[in-house]
Amino acid sequence: MNRMHIATPQQRIQARQLGERQARLGLVQLLCAISILRTALTRIVPVAGGAAWWTALVALLPGVAVFLLAVLAMRLTHTATLMELVRRCLGRMGVWLLSGTLAAALLLDGASTLTALLTLFTQGLGTRGTQTTLALLTGGALSLCLSREGLARGVVLLRWALLAGAAVVAGAMLPALRAEHFFPMQGGGMATVGEALRAGASLSWPLLLLLTLPPGKAPRLASACPVVLGVLTALLLICLSIPGSLLGGAATLAESLMLPAKYSPPALRLLTYCLLMLGFFLAVAADVQLGSEMLRAPLGHEPRWLPWVGLTLLVAAQTVEVQSLWDVLTALSPWMLLPLAALVAACLALAARPPERTR
Repeated sequence: MNRMHIATPQQRIQARQLGERQARLGLVQLLCAISILRTALTRIVPVAGGAAWWTALVALLPGVAVFLLAVLAMRLTHTATLMELVRRCLGRMGVWLLSGTLAAALLLDGASTLTALLTLFTQGLGTRGTQTTLALLTGGALSLCLSREGLARGVVLLRWALLAGAAVVAGAMLPALRAEHFFPMQGGGMATVGEALRAGASLSWPLLLLLTLPPGKAPRLASACPVVLGVLTALLLICLSIPGSLLGGAATLAESLMLPAKYSPPALRLLTYCLLMLGFFLAVAADVQLGSEMLRAPLGHEPRWLPWVGLTLLVAAQTVEVQSLWDVLTALSPWMLLPLAALVAACLALAARPPERTR
């Protein structure tokens, strides 16, 4: 007679914690992928054209370097998360600086993603309604997604549908790939590439969010690789299937966002639009929720009203004229990595310092 395995309370708790961590990991990975893809489409592709795939790869290097330095500092100090590292090396003031910086970066990222989503609705698809009206409607829908457990679990349930849809679109793009697009000959030379690199200077800063999660069985780098490879694959398919002259011809935000669907097979354009809009929508909700959670470490608790304050700020920002708002957001975004890099460098310097000998 086979004995049925009965899980102990401790095993059930561990299984629940593992499930919650996997759900949070999926949420952060989705946010990272959407943030990097949005930045690449709207800031790198218009200036780099067909060279956007390798320009984005180069632009990812600063953020990846900061990520690896943070992992090294965590190993030297035997800490589990980025927040613990900063607390051990810089004390409570460092925790406040890290929490405030991450919360501000997430709020800025959420404003950029919400602006892109609403612009895709109004100027891209031609949806009736003003930017402000749609912002209020979208904010109302987002308010239903701010449950801490519900949003992460929803992303886990939707991830296979999103991946399957992306695989279908990618497969349909394969016949349009052209080898001559791999090394584009047209463009503005190194000046254009330099502009694209400056635009994507903080392209991969969201990868540091992966270090705010409790460690799992897999190495830290294994959590970042699917995000980076997925986005670079999407950019490579876009660059190889669309001539560089058309890629570089996107003059407005809406034109840049519509590129993946505009030149995809007609039967799959609606699917491509749905994937973009759903990804943007979930990313905004993740920005608001994670931004409020970043402030929980120094506060010691998370006020229930905090996510709604962040959402209200994002919706209120949409009352500003779209181009002016986008100009401000794009001017601020390259600076997001600098304070995070400074905090990681300070922690690494303190962690690598040899201990003082006692007399």
